[in-house]
Amino acid sequence: MPVKEEKYIDKNNRLVMTRLAAIEEQNDRSFDIEFWQRLTDEQRLTAVWELVVFAHKAKGRDPSELRLQRTVENLKRRED
Repeated sequence: MPVKEEKYIDKNNRLVMTRLAAIEEQNDRSFDIEFWQRLTDEQRLTAVWELVVFAHKAKGRDPSELRLQRTVENLKRRED
């Protein structure tokens, strides 16, 4: 089966990249690397958050439970 790749901009001005290949041809990661490198930092963060929400829903959990972890510390200057 020949590898079939397609790249285009959709109606929402988003880059869409698809790759169809046989399982034995999946070891080439260049397609994945190119995809992630073409995205801005904001687009990467959005995509990663969408994956987090998807995984949370797939486990049967409520996505509204998701929060960014916050660490709170109290720093005080030492008296010399």
